[in-house]
Amino acid sequence: MSGTRAAPSPTPAPAPAEGRPDEKRRAKELGVLLATSGLLLVSVMALILRGVGLTEFNLRHWWLSLLMTTSIQALMWMVPHRGWDTRLRWDPHFIYVPMAAAALQLNVYVLVVPQARHLLLLIWFVACLFMAGLAGFREMVMLSAVMTAGYLAVLNGLIVSREPMSLGFEHTFTLAFFVSSVYAAVVFERLRRDREETKLLRRRLAEMAHTDPLTTLANRRQFEANLKTALAALRRYGGVFSVAIIDVDHFKQYNDAHGHIAGDALLKTLAEVMRGQLRGSDVLARYGGEEFGLIMPGAGRVEGQLTAERLRARVDAFAFADAGSQPGGRLTISAGVAAAPQDGSEPETLMRRADEALYEAKRKGKNRVEAAG
Repeated sequence: MSGTRAAPSPTPAPAPAEGRPDEKRRAKELGVLLATSGLLLVSVMALILRGVGLTEFNLRHWWLSLLMTTSIQALMWMVPHRGWDTRLRWDPHFIYVPMAAAALQLNVYVLVVPQARHLLLLIWFVACLFMAGLAGFREMVMLSAVMTAGYLAVLNGLIVSREPMSLGFEHTFTLAFFVSSVYAAVVFERLRRDREETKLLRRRLAEMAHTDPLTTLANRRQFEANLKTALAALRRYGGVFSVAIIDVDHFKQYNDAHGHIAGDALLKTLAEVMRGQLRGSDVLARYGGEEFGLIMPGAGRVEGQLTAERLRARVDAFAFADAGSQPGGRLTISAGVAAAPQDGSEPETLMRRADEALYEAKRKGKNRVEAAG
């Protein structure tokens, strides 16, 4: 045990499924597969239109475009599957690269099936649904600009090849498409903000479920979960750890003299004082009322008792507000320590032994630490 210790933090709540790396990877892979199915459907629809005589195009070009789609989308799928997307820090959700690839492919389809160019341009909005909640205004406008620029380039190529069309109408239609994209970008920005606010709310709710709001320590639920985890690890890997129950001496007297608001402020300060004396691996929690629980990984009964004694001495020496009204003119704590597996290998047994040791410390005059034995 070193003298200067980092402030520990309670074990965080399990991350939502969407935040786990494996879930994120699978979601990206699924998104690519859905986009691939959509692009392949566009190719099949073009072939059907040709079959019923609504379009004319070179079958060789169609097969080449199909090969292009399967090759590009296979590469898009490999990126998250291999973890390469982690290198694209500017594209954390892996949507900008696939969308740029989709814009390229749709414009190739326009080149292959020029009679369906307007329909293919509008399919872009369907593709953009994959970005809902992830991309904002700027990203939507930039990607739509890429699609529009590619479409205009293809139009110029078709004009050169003497494809029958009205240049004025085509430019007007393209302008209307881009303006519509800008309006859609406004909606996408709202969806993105709503998603971020929802994520923040979920994070706060998770913290509230596992954190004591007054002291910002772990609450009793989180303490008990950590205790079960520590015991499970002990049964599987061996080792030792200690627990302590810490109680503020004469806390009711302090509350009666100074009020509950002052009592809350005292508990908050006390939590900070004790937290500053512990290791980063130790878990200090508000167990209930003026009681605190402490888990000390790797510490046997002797080491646990020494740690609790160090906390007691630090609290005894600290100048708490209005502590002069307490017996002896200072605020003190008492603690009971029990060690696993020596004093028990079940949560209830271990905490009961620590509570019995705390009772013994109180019986012997308070402001002291007792170990189970």
